[in-house]
Amino acid sequence: GRNYLLTHSTRFFVAALALYMSFMTGAYAAEEIGKAVAITVSVTGDGGPLRVSSPIHRDERIRTSSSGTGQFLFHDGTKLAVGPNSSLVLDRSVFVGSSAFKTLSLKATRGTFRWISGKSGSAAYKISTPFGTLGIRGTAVDFYIGAGAASVIILEGRAVFCGNNGVCKPLTRGCDMVTANRNGVLGESKKPAKTAVEGVRNDVSFPFLVGSRKLSRPFR
Repeated sequence: GRNYLLTHSTRFFVAALALYMSFMTGAYAAEEIGKAVAITVSVTGDGGPLRVSSPIHRDERIRTSSSGTGQFLFHDGTKLAVGPNSSLVLDRSVFVGSSAFKTLSLKATRGTFRWISGKSGSAAYKISTPFGTLGIRGTAVDFYIGAGAASVIILEGRAVFCGNNGVCKPLTRGCDMVTANRNGVLGESKKPAKTAVEGVRNDVSFPFLVGSRKLSRPFR
């Protein structure tokens, strides 16, 4: 009888522990890091369509339709606008207190975006693309990711883009631009070219900058 009771108690403890760990893992994976503040047409997250005030979570993938636009506000005041035909993952976040991040990184795979830094330390922010990594220093930037290249235009502050070949280019003045393909950085210019990304119209690659997509005032 005693062995039975011990075995039964052990099984109960293991089951309870597994349930607790499952709950904690689910809660951790679903950590809320911001919310949607404006949605146009169709924007989806892992749980389905997003609407105004929908929470966004760590590790969540956000996608927009061919005419969709989403505007998101993170807990530290960072603003992110996502244009049509775009996809990104809210890849990693670590809070410091309740309103700042030690780490906030995104993995953007395609589309067009505007980023405006919040009040976390500048070293907290990182954006990964198939063509390199964008480091942000108190910055507002627009960036585009196409099938064969990525392009970044700085609007305010400073940034650095490091291509897959390890070559890094600083962006230090308004309208500085850098473009890269899978082999690394292609070049930079002090003003955006008439066509920033070869073969792609600027109203497609940088719709927020040229005004073909309207944003609410805090995102302009």
